[in-house]
Amino acid sequence: MAPLEPWYVTGFCDGEAAFTYGRSGGTFAVSFSVKQRSDNKQIIEDVWEFFNYIGNVYNVKGLAPTKNSGTTKPSVMYKINAVNELLIIVDHFDRYPLQSKKKHEAYTVWREMVMHKSANYRKIDYDTLRALAEKLSSLNSQSRAFIIHSK
Repeated sequence: MAPLEPWYVTGFCDGEAAFTYGRSGGTFAVSFSVKQRSDNKQIIEDVWEFFNYIGNVYNVKGLAPTKNSGTTKPSVMYKINAVNELLIIVDHFDRYPLQSKKKHEAYTVWREMVMHKSANYRKIDYDTLRALAEKLSSLNSQSRAFIIHSK
């Protein structure tokens, strides 16, 4: 199979990627992820290859139905957490911008978080990150397309 084209990756991520953060105590972890059912594993691996195998691909078990959700099927997730690797993702979307509202909402705030963590690696201003996280959380409450993880 031929390598993926950059604009294809942008379009796929426009619909399927999550630009997120997780919070544990006073720290913030920023991440990029794409998740698909296991029967779509090849596209996840192709995106991973497109980004030169940065990050990791994980198999995710399916879940039985709960009071608040239905059954989920087994899936596969491509996820990047390391700030130096997230800068590669930022570079891609700066050169091949998202086209949906995700660009003007979640991605823009998420990008600010990545850039702040990168520029201030040794002395992170957690008040700035907290404000950006609140902004991203606000966007999440408006759309289920944006996922926020808290511990």
